[in-house]
Amino acid sequence: MKQLFAILGLLLLVACTAPVVEKAPGVLESADHIVTINKFKFSPSSITIKAGETVLWKNQESVSHTVAVDGAESNELFEGDTWSHTFTTAGTFDYVCGIHPSMTGSVMVE
Repeated sequence: MKQLFAILGLLLLVACTAPVVEKAPGVLESADHIVTINKFKFSPSSITIKAGETVLWKNQESVSHTVAVDGAESNELFEGDTWSHTFTTAGTFDYVCGIHPSMTGSVMVE
């Protein structure tokens, strides 16, 4: 029985950390970087990436959030929901939760 729980736990861990997001039904996109949303914080709150890379935000708490960055904003993200954005130009891009403006982060694109 312990082995079964260990296997189920491992499968759950793999499923929760896989860097894949469904942007539209049937369309999958891989993500280069993952930012989690938990305890009213983005983690990590600041990341550095290369131009052309994609960041995926994943809500891991029961409170809904949004991500507004680079002129785009996600739909309301409920627990387990994800949203991604590809950064094509260099610069620093600050982002915020549109529901909870005290939640902020930044993406530095090289």
